[in-house]
Amino acid sequence: MKLPETIMLQTNQVQPTLEKEVNEIQVIACSKPFHFSTEMDMHQPLSQAGPTSKKSFLIHKLAISKDDLIMNDLDQKKADLQSKSLKLEQEIVEKEQTLMILQKAIQTATGEYQAVSASHLAAGLAHEIRNPLTTLKGFIQLLKPELQAVGKQEFVDVALDEINRANSLLTDFLSVLKPGSSEKEKLSMNELAASMIKLFSSEAILKDIEISGEFPGEELYVFVDKNALKQVLVNLLKNAIEAVEGNHHTKASIKLVVSKDRDSVAVSVIDNGGGIDECTLKKIFSPFYTTKTGGTGMGLAICKQIIENHGGELSVTTQPFKTIFKFSLPAG
Repeated sequence: MKLPETIMLQTNQVQPTLEKEVNEIQVIACSKPFHFSTEMDMHQPLSQAGPTSKKSFLIHKLAISKDDLIMNDLDQKKADLQSKSLKLEQEIVEKEQTLMILQKAIQTATGEYQAVSASHLAAGLAHEIRNPLTTLKGFIQLLKPELQAVGKQEFVDVALDEINRANSLLTDFLSVLKPGSSEKEKLSMNELAASMIKLFSSEAILKDIEISGEFPGEELYVFVDKNALKQVLVNLLKNAIEAVEGNHHTKASIKLVVSKDRDSVAVSVIDNGGGIDECTLKKIFSPFYTTKTGGTGMGLAICKQIIENHGGELSVTTQPFKTIFKFSLPAG
C-alpha cells in the first residue's frame, strides 16, 4: 500500500528536527565551563526520546547554575574580605601615626614642664640667696668705719667685692630665666667659638688637655643673646674638661666644631672621655640631676632651655671614649 505523499513528507521531517534539538543541546553544553554528554538514539522517534532526555538535560543545567552561584558567592566574599583587610591596614597605620604624635606631644609637654619647673625653682632659689646677701652687705658697710680704724680696710673691700660679684651672677642667672628680657644680636658663631677656645686654652695646658677648633671657610651667623650663648658654651666646655680628666686610654682631647646644617648653624663639643652610662643619659637634662660631688644639676637643664628659647635644639650622643654635645640654632 502506498502512503500518501503528505504523510511521507512529515515522516521524513522527524529526524532532521531531532538532529536540530541535539545540536542545540550540544551548543548550550559547550558554552558552559562544564562538559557533559547526553546519549540519544538518533533513530529513536522524538516522542520516545523526549521525557527522559529532557529531564537529564534539565538536571545538568540546574547543576551548572548552582556551581555558578557558589563561585560568584565565594568571589564576592573574597572581595569583601580583601576590602576589609585593606581598611584595617589603613586604620592600623593611622593609629600608629596618632600614637607617635601623642608620644612626641607627651615628651614635649614633659620637657616643657620640667623646664618651667626648673625656672621657677631656680628663680625662687636665686631670690632667697640674694636676700641674705643684701643683709650681709648692709652690716659690712655699717662696720666699715670701725674696721678701717683698726686697719682692716682690705678685708672690708674683699668682702664687699665678693658680695657684689655674687649679686651680679644672680642677676645674670635670673635674666637667663626670662628669655623675653634678653637682647638678641647678629653674631658670628666662628668668632664666638674661637674666643671660647682661647678662654679655656690656659686651663687645658695646665691639665694636659688638647683643645682645638674646626670651623667652616665661610662665616656662619646666628641671631642670639650673646651672653646666654656664652653661658651654654662655657658649661659644655667645663663638662668636657671634667669628662676627659684622668683619661689614661689616650691623650685627653676636646674639639669644638662649627658647621652648617641646612638652614641651621650647628655647634658640637666633642670629648674623648669615658662616655655616659645609659641611666645618666636618660636624665642628663633633668633639673637637679647630677653625678658630680657638690653639683647642683642645673647646668645642662639651663643650657637646654637657653637653646630652645632661641628656637634651637640641644642633644647628646655617647659611646666609649667619644661624647658629643650638639646644639643647632636658626641661621641669622
